[in-house]
Amino acid sequence: MNMIAGFGKRCSVWLAIMGLFTSFCNAQINPVGIEKVDSLLAQHAKPILILLSTDWCQYCRMQKNQLRKNKDFAKKADLFYYVEFDAESKDDILFQGKSYTFKPTGKNTGTHELARTLNGPGTLAFPSWVLLDRNYQVLFRHGGVLTPVQLKKLLDAIGGMNP
Repeated sequence: MNMIAGFGKRCSVWLAIMGLFTSFCNAQINPVGIEKVDSLLAQHAKPILILLSTDWCQYCRMQKNQLRKNKDFAKKADLFYYVEFDAESKDDILFQGKSYTFKPTGKNTGTHELARTLNGPGTLAFPSWVLLDRNYQVLFRHGGVLTPVQLKKLLDAIGGMNP
């Protein structure tokens, strides 16, 4: 009986350590709020990788889930600010010194002005990716899910930018 109890205690300790390690790894890719980007850039300039998404978008959820499991993304997360922006957010947002608001398009629908601005001309698809340099210049836009190969190329390009 004691051997089984000892084994159970060791397993509990091991599971607790694994839980802490998993939390630590996931903490590395937690997105920053878009409203914080201006002040973060003022402290430490680096590129901004923005995922435009919505709550109802299944592909957005799939992409976010893939990111959480992507080891390259976690390893390179300190090279850029990662932002997940809800394109249907009702919050007023100050970004790059300009105020952006939600614009209704129907009774219960609409899009945030900032999502449209970041998306650029054309149809706003979800998910959409936007990479800005430290001066807010658009370096990359992509409407749709990034495959693991595409994401790796994007991360490699971000890694190659001058600090």
